Amino acid sequence: MTRISVCCGVGGTGKTTTSAALAVGRALAGERVAVLTIDPARRLADALGIDALGNDPVAVEVPGAPGRLWALMLDRKGTWDAVIRERARPEIVEKLLVNPYYQAVSTRLSGSHEYMAVEKLHDLVHSGSFDRIIVDTPPAQHVTDFFQAPERISRILDRSLMSGLLEPGRVRGAATRGAFAIIHRLAGDRVMSEIREFFHLMGDMSTGFRERSARIGEILVSPSTSYWLIANAQAPERNDLLGFLAELRERRMHFSGFLINRVQRIPSGPFPGARALHEAGAGLPGWPQMADALLQLPPRLTARAAAQRDAIHSLTEAAGGAPAWLVPDVPGGVRSLAELARLSTHLPPAAPDLPGRGGPGLWARAG
Repeated sequence: MTRISVCCGVGGTGKTTTSAALAVGRALAGERVAVLTIDPARRLADALGIDALGNDPVAVEVPGAPGRLWALMLDRKGTWDAVIRERARPEIVEKLLVNPYYQAVSTRLSGSHEYMAVEKLHDLVHSGSFDRIIVDTPPAQHVTDFFQAPERISRILDRSLMSGLLEPGRVRGAATRGAFAIIHRLAGDRVMSEIREFFHLMGDMSTGFRERSARIGEILVSPSTSYWLIANAQAPERNDLLGFLAELRERRMHFSGFLINRVQRIPSGPFPGARALHEAGAGLPGWPQMADALLQLPPRLTARAAAQRDAIHSLTEAAGGAPAWLVPDVPGGVRSLAELARLSTHLPPAAPDLPGRGGPGLWARAG
């Protein structure tokens, strides 16, 4: 059975890097894993040290890994075209691909990017090539589109809408006829003709789209699909996280825990005493002030680390005791596979979850 890990979070929390580190960790654990990014930025390729990613899995060599890793970045238009070529009758494929309304649907329709992401996810799952697929979703304000995409596309391709556009004379109800008349006046004959052609060409495929959307919806709520919420310890968006967690639970999706990035390490000595530090730079311009600042640094960092851990514990309590993993801050960011491998040791399955307030694992994991 292919397992799926979906990484969600607001922008700027290190979600893409975390997805890549999770994937590297799974490869190091012996799995065949693919990481799919929906975000059109090239951060995943940068993190994995790849020149470019496309719509097909690209093998990534992870030194010392008994498993294998592939990565890909969603090409919305390419995926739409592949779906059409796969499911449409051969004689209508080219007509549909050049239809202006199809061009708009496949490149600009709200939710179509996310729908093509779950289409791609469906294909990856049913290829049988992977033990696990890790999905790097868009920033949190769009992640609900990912959940709702199958339902939304099903509604868009509903036959009742098609029949109204294809045969307006058969539409019943004065209000509905009036609505279609207004649409016609606003759009004009040419646009309406293109829209009718689109729905006419899509007509035979609509049932297949709805059936496949239902299967995709089942994948998203399957016990084999788990959801991770990514947060930044330096700027935890608690309300956003709890809001998304509530939505996951309402939809009966399987929440695995919080992954908290950029956690302050707890400074560990020994640190020089005040006298030794002042004597070390005696005579240098401005050294006394610099030495005093250096003396204050360990307690300030320790206080920041303690405050972050208190906030994380409050978050897990507010989430009903949900598990959390603490990922230490990496100055300068993660830029190589070796750094991703080191980061993966703080993530499941390598690392234990946060055990409780002040417990040794809580402090040692990011310390």
